[in-house]
Amino acid sequence: MRTPVCITLTVSVALGASAIGCTDPVTVYDGPDAAAWGPACTTRSAPDGGVGYVTNSLMNSVSVLDLGAGSTAATHVVGVTPLVVNGPHHLVLDDAHGWMFSPMSFPSATTSAGPHAAHGSSQTPGVLVRRSLCDFRLLGELAVDPNPGDIAITPDRRTVFVSHFDLRRALLNVGDADAQRSNLVVVDAASMTRRATVPLCVAAHGMAVAPDGRTLYVACYGDDALAVVDLTTPTPTPRLVYLSHAPASVTDPSYGPYAVGISPDGSTVWVGCSVTGLLVAFDTATAAFDTARARTFASKPLFPAFGPDGATMVVPLQGPDAVARVTTAAPLRVAQQVTFDPAVCTLPHQVARGPDGRFYVVCEGRHGTDPGTATAGTVVALDPDTLRVVHTFPVGLYPDDILFGGPP
Repeated sequence: MRTPVCITLTVSVALGASAIGCTDPVTVYDGPDAAAWGPACTTRSAPDGGVGYVTNSLMNSVSVLDLGAGSTAATHVVGVTPLVVNGPHHLVLDDAHGWMFSPMSFPSATTSAGPHAAHGSSQTPGVLVRRSLCDFRLLGELAVDPNPGDIAITPDRRTVFVSHFDLRRALLNVGDADAQRSNLVVVDAASMTRRATVPLCVAAHGMAVAPDGRTLYVACYGDDALAVVDLTTPTPTPRLVYLSHAPASVTDPSYGPYAVGISPDGSTVWVGCSVTGLLVAFDTATAAFDTARARTFASKPLFPAFGPDGATMVVPLQGPDAVARVTTAAPLRVAQQVTFDPAVCTLPHQVARGPDGRFYVVCEGRHGTDPGTATAGTVVALDPDTLRVVHTFPVGLYPDDILFGGPP
């Protein structure tokens, strides 16, 4: 078992700096986030091998990875309420403007396990933040609904979407189908203003935008469905496509669609279900699920990454923890599977293909109701051919998402 890693971050808060014993990862604040930071940072530099950004949802921070050096270069606080867990979840980037967007998913006040151990149970409104990729200063924020889940951005970087994995809303409104649905919040990226609030489905989570920017696909956990959202209308228009049929109870779904990944050419959306372990293809041309391209795993299939030609994808699997290289043509075939030693990767959550061609796996680490058993997560870089671990990056508590960027 890994020993908890001590990570101390120093950022701003008005209470002044304080000394904190370092047995677990901690954050030390010494001035307000809105304080004057001096002249704005205008020039970004990036390592030759590329840079990765990783959200740490239980540390209110983003780690910056130097991919070429195989090291963690820096960690920056991104929360807006310093003395509580903010739960930075997923993120999107606009490299042209030097912006990072991430929703803060504040945990329930009645739990101490963080935003995912009781994911979907908070009553606190979330906050979408935009920060500078140059110095991570706060450039804007916007209130969204409780329990923001995933975030997506259109290819032109003009519009940001936030889903809400709001299980609490579904449980509080049993018998009222309209009130149980969570909202899709549509945000103007430049002005950080809300363009639309669209009732979507029950406990929406994973999202993907089509390469042409005309359609948004959203996993609807409670409805056992994929929401296909038309973005060409003045207000985005959703339509639910069920995996088989509407569930008898949206608070107890049969499949639990949670994660999505879209193929490089946009022809297929892959849906991972956390209740049954089903991974299934949705054909965007026919707007229907392709049952010939489906496979049920003993583990939970989460957010995948694709090979350069889209013929295979690498899928993270939780419980037992592994990654599987899966063919994308029917019938689905596991071409390769690698099980992780817990000391290397615990709870793989997302795979992303880096600019160097390697696959990067975000490993959540241990987190739960007992803080004494928590361990920091890792990001592991895998050789694209063998899936062998070639680098391990230490990050913070409960890492969730990774994206790659650099100056345009």
